Amino acid sequence: PDLTYKAALKRLRAARLILTADPTAPLDCHPLIREHFAAVMRETAPESFRDGHSRLYEYYCKQAPEQPDTLKEMAPLFYAVYHGCQAGRHQEVLSDVYRNRILRRNEFYLVKKLGAFGMDLSLLSNFFESPRTVPIVSLSPVNQTWVTFSTAYALRALGRLGDAVDPARVSADDAVKRNDWRNASVGYSNLSVLHLRLGNLLQAIEIARRALDLADRSGDRFQPITKRATLADALHQTGNLAESARLFEEAERLQSEQQFEYPTLYSLQGYLYCDLLLSQGQPTEVLRRASLTLTWTEPRSFLLDIGLDHLSLGRAYPPGSAESATHLNQAVDYLRRAGTMDHLPRALLARGTPHNLEEVFRIATRSGMRLYLTDYHLAMARRDKSREHFLKAEALIAETG
Repeated sequence: PDLTYKAALKRLRAARLILTADPTAPLDCHPLIREHFAAVMRETAPESFRDGHSRLYEYYCKQAPEQPDTLKEMAPLFYAVYHGCQAGRHQEVLSDVYRNRILRRNEFYLVKKLGAFGMDLSLLSNFFESPRTVPIVSLSPVNQTWVTFSTAYALRALGRLGDAVDPARVSADDAVKRNDWRNASVGYSNLSVLHLRLGNLLQAIEIARRALDLADRSGDRFQPITKRATLADALHQTGNLAESARLFEEAERLQSEQQFEYPTLYSLQGYLYCDLLLSQGQPTEVLRRASLTLTWTEPRSFLLDIGLDHLSLGRAYPPGSAESATHLNQAVDYLRRAGTMDHLPRALLARGTPHNLEEVFRIATRSGMRLYLTDYHLAMARRDKSREHFLKAEALIAETG
């Protein structure tokens, strides 16, 4: 019997139906086989199917620290999310495991400190009936909107802008139907940024104005600040510097009234304001601002915020200086670690090496980011004195308005 068993295992390994090549290791079958028998069991024994996944969910919940610090430590919780959702415990899993232990609530630890947007998108997929736009009905309406918005945000960070548009629009529209002005403003702001990256500038401005109106109606303290910055950035990209500056000044005033210890715009809003100031020829003011906000962002360890502060500093120091190179190198490193493909091209363009520009072209072409593609052609036209790249940039500017 032992020889028969070993011969059977040998044939199964040869057919790649089991995975382990080590005779002493636990046996595991090919994932497709597991999926096949799971589907059979789901149909023929649904109660046993849910009970089995429920037990695995409870097991994996106990295998990780309450709030793990690394992706390796979090791995059991990733399994717990899958098994808990397969057991039909979606609301519990979303609240207790995904939001409390993986994201750490408003800290958004998985994405802001680990930059793991791919894993985040994989986890969020467990809460949908169909990909990206139809959440599981057992979730509360607010949480349905939240997972849809979060999916759009993760897709945007991964550079999948076209895929992100529908969930961003759906999450915003759903919030409006519930008179949830705060989440509606968040959703429309995300949609505006998507259209801006895609080069649909007039749509971006129109949607950003709606997001700002909803933010002001929401009664929320934070949203009116960030939504003014969203609109200000869209206006900046169309050349309306005066109105853009006015909105940034309003945003900063509101922030200083609510956060006395932070009188200067920081995080993404701070970077966008610095971007405007640089276009107005104020590098000294940018150096002052970014040096200050970097002392606020570094202790929080938010990769995106730190990277953007270094980017502002790198762009504000004289081109070619040691200070500029140091900060631009750190900007590329932090933004790459942040996993935000919609921001990384900013740093690559600023550093501007041939390799960096090639990477910008790949990212912008693959994701449809026409503004970055325009910047790429302009950079190439300046570097090579290329009429061909200049004409391509000119055509893209005409397309985007």
